Amino acid sequence: MFQLPVDDEITLVLAEERHAQRVTELIVRNQPRLARWEPWAEQPQTVDGTRAYIRSSLEDFVRGRQISTIIALDRGSTFVGRCGLRINPYAGSADVGYWIDAEHEGRGIVRRATHALVDLAFVELGMNKLDLRTSIDNARSRGLAERLGFRLEGTLPAGLRFAHRSDDVAWYSVSADEWRLSS
Repeated sequence: MFQLPVDDEITLVLAEERHAQRVTELIVRNQPRLARWEPWAEQPQTVDGTRAYIRSSLEDFVRGRQISTIIALDRGSTFVGRCGLRINPYAGSADVGYWIDAEHEGRGIVRRATHALVDLAFVELGMNKLDLRTSIDNARSRGLAERLGFRLEGTLPAGLRFAHRSDDVAWYSVSADEWRLSS
C-alpha cells in the first residue's frame, strides 16, 4: 500500500483495517487532549468504529478523495499520530488535518509529516490550493500552519461544533504558487 517516507525518522503509512487496534489504542490514550480540539474525539472510541473509519477512508483513497495516513516512526513500527488530506478533485483543492500523541509533541514530527503531505498534494497530485482549519484557540496548530507557510484567510464563527460548545475556526490556506515560492 501507499507509504510516504518523510525523513530518516518518519514515514506516513496509509491507514489499513489491520491497523485499527493500534490506532484505537493511540486515540484512547490521547482522547481527553484530542477532545479539546476535535469533535469526533468526544465520542467513545472502539476498534470497530476505527475499522469502519479506515474502511471508508480507503474507499475514498481509491476514488482520489482522501489520503488518511498514520504518522509512524521506527520504519513504520511505532504509530504516533495521523496526517491526512480530504480532497476535492473537481476544485483541485484539499483540507489538511493532523494530530499527534502527547508523548511525541514538540519534536517537529507533525511539521515534517504535514510538509511532506502538502508537497505531495501540490507536486504529485496537482492540487491548486490547500486549506487548514483549526480552533482559533489552538495556538500550537495555528503556529504550525504559519510555519508551513499557510496564511490566515479569516475566522469561521462557531465552525467547530462540540457536544456542549462551539469553537470559532481559524481558516488558513496556501496556493500551489505560494508553496513553490516558499519551498
